[in-house]
Amino acid sequence: MSPKRGFSLNFVSKLRKSGKEVAEPRPASTPSMSFVEATRVLSHELLSTRKGYRIIETYPVVEPFASINIVEDETSGKLFYEVYEISLTSEEREIYKQIYEHMIWEIKPTATLSSDAINEIRSTARRIMNLFQIRFPRTPSLSWSKINYYIERDFLGYGVLDPVFRDRYIEDISCNGPGKPVYVWHRKYESLPTNVVFSTVEELDEYILKLAHMAGKHISVAYPVLDAILPGGHRVAATYGKEVSTSGSTFTIRKFSESPITIADMINFGTISSELAAYFWLAMDYKMTTLVLGVTGAGKTSTLNALATLLRPTYKVVTIEDTPELRLPLENWVQLVSRPSYLGGAGEVSLYQLVRVSLRYRPDVIVVGEVRGDEAYVLFQSIATGHSGITTLHAESIDAAVKRLTSPPMNIPPSYIPLINIALLIRRITLADEKGRLRPARKITNVWEVRDFGEYEEIAKWDPAKNRFTVRLDNSLVLSRISDLTGKTREELLEELVRRKMILEWLVATRKTTYKDVATWIQKYYLDPVRTLREGPLYGSAPQ
Repeated sequence: MSPKRGFSLNFVSKLRKSGKEVAEPRPASTPSMSFVEATRVLSHELLSTRKGYRIIETYPVVEPFASINIVEDETSGKLFYEVYEISLTSEEREIYKQIYEHMIWEIKPTATLSSDAINEIRSTARRIMNLFQIRFPRTPSLSWSKINYYIERDFLGYGVLDPVFRDRYIEDISCNGPGKPVYVWHRKYESLPTNVVFSTVEELDEYILKLAHMAGKHISVAYPVLDAILPGGHRVAATYGKEVSTSGSTFTIRKFSESPITIADMINFGTISSELAAYFWLAMDYKMTTLVLGVTGAGKTSTLNALATLLRPTYKVVTIEDTPELRLPLENWVQLVSRPSYLGGAGEVSLYQLVRVSLRYRPDVIVVGEVRGDEAYVLFQSIATGHSGITTLHAESIDAAVKRLTSPPMNIPPSYIPLINIALLIRRITLADEKGRLRPARKITNVWEVRDFGEYEEIAKWDPAKNRFTVRLDNSLVLSRISDLTGKTREELLEELVRRKMILEWLVATRKTTYKDVATWIQKYYLDPVRTLREGPLYGSAPQ
């Protein structure tokens, strides 16, 4: 007869006092890991406490329990990503251990972490913690808050990497094997080693099994490769053991951000100037077709998402992607995702098919994550029939982009090129800091307006010598088109740009740069510009 789930606290306590070990045959599908891994709070070293290292930036991810420090080695200038979590005292750790063990018995096995399973785990945790609070009445309330943080982190979150998953500035998380630091790709500082290390083979293997379970997939020596979607939309690729990776288990996670980079973040990072951002806001308002150019890792998708956030909330938008990465604050938004096939094409749903079917949705704007094949031709056909489009393309200049578009497999006729209103180029560059050390950065280095095939007007450029943007809108074709559409004069449109620039600069100054904040104020401005200006930059307070 199997042991009854939910041992009483008294029964567990008696076993402990007798010196006997409580049998803990953990169900294979229980969303947890070994206690050694679960309670590894700060076994990784804090570089910021060592001599010769200094914190150059810090920000919370779960206040007040977890924060992130960007730490610099003052000798070499090398940067590190440091996860800091508030530690448990020995008494708190013992209480946590007992709650953890009790929850192992209480939680019913589940195939995946569905919303119902998550709610059940939370309910179980609250109930067990209430029982323990009766048992330990003198334990401070702060201690219970800390214990609850670790329970949620380890049962519902991602364990030691949970603070990293909660960091909105992280795009990728990767581990190259046991004993090696986990690396992250930071939107501001790019590739950084962290202070998180899976010290043993067993520890890393168990963590990968946890990731596989959370994704509802299987990984083992017999099936050593994992490619799956984690809860929250994160994409994980992993290998198990030394079957296909000589250094042991590995994983890479492409993180889906609930709060993607906004146009205010880009101004704050220096990726774009406030004047140029206001220009793009006006262009999105009037559905100007835009092409985002750049090489791999330059930030094309992040820029695409930031621009799409500036669209009017009344527009109907269809997004088409290989991997769901875009997140828009629009109610009338349809997100389509392609489906690859591993059986010779059977069951495949391509970008080409999705762009074609998107026309049936009568969209105002079609957003394609990236064009690289015959879907580009259908997209340009839809633009020619009155739809607006925003997409990205691998290219390092407008000339290179047009050559790619007019060549196989895209085969766009040269007569269709003027359908593009704006093309921008984003690049990864290096800038010297105050000490002369080179630091990574991203800049929108060039913005062109398309007059005709082979005729492109550069209206904005970033000067690397002065680290300054130059914007020239005197002969802007986009402003002329908007003027023709609205009947507003160029002077009125330039005044409108000033007002939108004020809003954006105020958002940066008041640190309202998150996805929700920016979306809220953009939509407020569309509904009532005068009132929004009064609430914001004209009379709103800025931080002291």
